[in-house]
Formats: sequence, C-alpha cells, structure tokens
Amino acid sequence: MRTTTPSLQDPDRRNVLRWAAGLCAGYAVTQISACSASGTPDTLPEPTNLKASSGLLELTLTASYAPRDLMATTDPQAAWPGQASRIQTSLRSYNGASPAPTLHLNQGDTLRVKLVNDLPTNIAGQSSLGYLNYQNSTNLHFHGLHVDPKEIRPGVFGDYVVDTAEAGVRPGSSRQHEITLPLDHTNGIYWYHPHLHGATNIQVNNGMFGAIIVHDAKDRFAQSPDIRERVIFVHKMNLNAKGRSDTFYDAMVYTPTAFMLNGAYQPTIVMRPGEVQNWHFINSDSFYPFNPVLDEHTLWHYARDGNVFAKKFRSINLETSTQYQGTQWPGNLMYPGNRHSVIVQASSTPGTYFLRSMKAPSSDRDSEEIVARIVVEGEPMSTALPRAQDLPVYAEHRPITNEELASGGGQTRNLVLAVLRKGHPRLASPIPAGEEWFIPPEDGKNDNADFAFTAGIAGQGLAPVQSSLSVTQTVALGAVEEWTIQSMNFYPHPFHIHVNDAWVVKVNGEAVEPYWTDTIPILWGGSSDKPTSITFRMRFTDFTGKFVWHCHALDHEDMGMMELVEVVA
Repeated sequence: MRTTTPSLQDPDRRNVLRWAAGLCAGYAVTQISACSASGTPDTLPEPTNLKASSGLLELTLTASYAPRDLMATTDPQAAWPGQASRIQTSLRSYNGASPAPTLHLNQGDTLRVKLVNDLPTNIAGQSSLGYLNYQNSTNLHFHGLHVDPKEIRPGVFGDYVVDTAEAGVRPGSSRQHEITLPLDHTNGIYWYHPHLHGATNIQVNNGMFGAIIVHDAKDRFAQSPDIRERVIFVHKMNLNAKGRSDTFYDAMVYTPTAFMLNGAYQPTIVMRPGEVQNWHFINSDSFYPFNPVLDEHTLWHYARDGNVFAKKFRSINLETSTQYQGTQWPGNLMYPGNRHSVIVQASSTPGTYFLRSMKAPSSDRDSEEIVARIVVEGEPMSTALPRAQDLPVYAEHRPITNEELASGGGQTRNLVLAVLRKGHPRLASPIPAGEEWFIPPEDGKNDNADFAFTAGIAGQGLAPVQSSLSVTQTVALGAVEEWTIQSMNFYPHPFHIHVNDAWVVKVNGEAVEPYWTDTIPILWGGSSDKPTSITFRMRFTDFTGKFVWHCHALDHEDMGMMELVEVVA
C-alpha cells in the first residue's frame, strides 16, 4: 500500500511559529445504520454511544496504540472525490477506536472513568527538553464541564489536569476519575481528551478523544424521534514520512492532512428530502480553524460550546462564512476546542451537496476544502424544524451585569498570550538556571527553536507554565470577575479556561452582543506593539481547587502557553 510522504514543512507553521469500552454501569446504545431507499451508503463513522443508568455511567478508558486504516491527503482539495492515499498505521487511541465512545449524561448524573495507560514505555532523548520526553504518559480532561477539578477523595480525581509531565499517569498505571454534574448543569455537547503538559498535542492529534452529551429532561428542543443527533469531530492529523505520529516533533513539523470527519476523509452523509438532523461539530484539531458551509443550505446554529443561544438561531451559510471582521469575531469560525451545535434540514430537491470548510483568516495555508458529500435521496420527510423559542434557559447563563460584577468583587485581570523570540524584552528575566524554555536548534527540523510560548500579566514579564516564574491566578470562591486576554501574535490563539464558562462582552475593546463560551480565539493580527484582545466575565462558583487556562492550539500549550488558576474559599 502506498503511504503519503509529507516532505515539506507546513509554511504556516514557519510563518506564524506553528501557530473497547469497559462498560461497568450504564448501557450501550445500538447505532442507527443509515441507508437511503436507493442504497447509497452513509460512510460517516459513528462512535459507540454509552448512556448513564440510574444516575451512573461507569467505564474503563484504555489508552493504547491501535491499528488504523486511513484514507488521507496532505493536499486539501475543493473537489470531490479528492485524491487521497491509503495509510495503514498504528496510532494512540482510547479503547482501540477514534473517536472514543460518546458518553450520554443527565443533569445530576455521576460519571466514573478508570483511565488505564497501556501505551509503551516513554522513550528518553526524543527531545532535548526533558518534559517533552513523556509522550506516552497521560491524564484526562472533561472539556467544558462545570465539575470539581480536585482529587475529591484519596485516589479518586475529578477534572484533574495539574500534573507535571513526570507525574502523569505513566505507562502501566491507572487513575480513577469521578465527576458529578450539578443538577442545573447546562445541556449540550462537551468532550474529553488528554491534557498532560508536554504530551497533549501528540495524543489528541493521534485521535484520543470522545464526546459527552449532557441531556436535560425538561428540554423540548429537537426532541422529535425523527431528528437524528450526530457527533462530528473535525480533525487534521500530522503524520511523518512513515505514516506515523509518535514524537512531539512528529506532530509539529509535518504538513497535516486535510480535514477528516470522525477519522474519515470526505465521507458521505445520506439524508432524505426534507429530513432534519441535529449535528454537533467538535473541532478537535490542534491548530486549524473550521469554517463550515453546506452548499445550498443554511445551518441553523443554536449553541456554541454547549451554550444555547437566547431563543434564537444564527445562520451559517456561504454569506455568513466571511462575516468575522471586528466585533463580528469569530463569526462561524470554529477554532481548536470549539463546538457548534446546528440544525440542518435537507433540501426538498434530491441531489448531491457538499459540506465545505471555507478559507479562514489565520494563515495562507487555510483554503477551501470539501470535507463531506451530502446525498439527498429517498422518500421525502415532513419533520418540522425545531423552534428557537423552545431552547432552554439556564439561570447560570443569565447575563453578568455591571451590578453583579461589582457585587462579586469587581476584580479585573489583564493577561497576555505570546510567542516570543529568545531575548525579547517582554520575557521574564533573568531566566532561572536549568529551566526549559526554548527548543534548541540542534533538535533539528523545528521552526520553533529559540522561541518561548508564554502567558502572564500585561505589563509584567512573561514565562511558560513550566517556569518557576509562571504566575498563578488566585480567585475567591463566589467571585465574579472580568478578564481581558491579549495576543501579541498574528495567529488568533484560542483561549480556553477549565471549569467555568466565559461571558464574552468585548472584542478589541469594542462591545459585542454578549455570548457564552469556554473557548474563544483572540482576534487575529496582534503584534508586540499593538496586541489584539477579548474581554469576558466569569462566575467562579461551586468548586475550589487548581485548574488551568491556556491556548488550545495544543502545541502552544505543550510548550508552555498556559497558567494555573486556583479558586480558594
């Protein structure tokens, strides 16, 4: 079999600095097979679905290498079928599958996950930096969920990700996680993936991720049995010349594949004329934005990052695909970590339509791609579109007013994300002896040599999280705060914070129509002299403990673009 041999480094990374489920409780849901009356196969892979039973979902997630048979190309194409090559390889996964099982929970349910690390022993010497030599150690993050981040009792952990690289779940070890959703937790789409500093990028890039759907028994939106709900991970992969992705540098240097959906290149989705489906897009890529458009259709966008809009839809179509300037930022764009929940109603006219990712503003390589074929055929359906007025309302997502901000302490923070060359005056100084800030040029084949990936307080020296000079943001339990995050780089770093959602109120200092999110890209085009920014407000409720905020471009995170947050009573 022929394999792809990506021989050129990704030009954007040069230009912007590389800017089997062990089910114990709960039950598995049989997959719906999709095939039209005339027999066109639906080839979008479907993850296994696991549902909580009697308030509990308990499973084992085993991290291991598993064989993968991929069709992929490093040449994104606005044509169908695209020219792709078969790659037979072995990649890291959960339970031998990618995506891993979709976990269905109700408000108040408890999720128990035993994470078992069956990956090979870590290999020393893959990088000159010690903390990048633990690519097979791991841990587990529940992205977007409002749950306890601590070790909740001896040996049982919540959404705990504050390991050092040396202290994660090593090969041959395991960790027990347990999280309980609050009774008022918002419904919607969330996901889980590894989060060990220094190893996150390679493991997510390989396909170690799965979805979580939180259900609300009172929710009336999109509840018709005729509306199919689908999880769609959008993902590129970085593979070396042998079709593998084993080391930190494998996931950094090579040109990525075109977008794949649930691991499939240009799959076919079959719908009947007039059929309504509920799609949850998850951008699990490490770096690239996804800008969806479905030919001759409007996608009715009703939730961002699991947060439903206030009794309204937002249109996603060709016209809106370029509307991301200024205060419209980020428009339809999904950066790494983002989720879009959309309603799609198939045309009444049978035929073939294409789902595309349109060009985005972050770099020259981003170009239009056809990512799926939508075939509309068979007997028509007359399912009504869900109504925006049926979208649920959650008290926790009420607007954060100036009065509430003031009564919650009114703390404001001005923080910075920046990729800086060695010797830059904004770097914290002096750098303590022995600290690992910069990839040395002698590691070879890496355009990030001698750059630091940093975070910190505006007006102070910046440092990577692995430094003793990195700052912890200490917050009082129950506080309400306003944060502004600046970017000093052209690439729109996707800011993500754990545990608590953000109420976005400004882009570049200008007021916007506010919205809730947990991952928000900072407007592109920043520089040292003129940084760009986003401003949001947060309620720090329910949980004390340590967690992190960081750039969700996962190579940036691995190299240090992250800070600790500690909520204290």
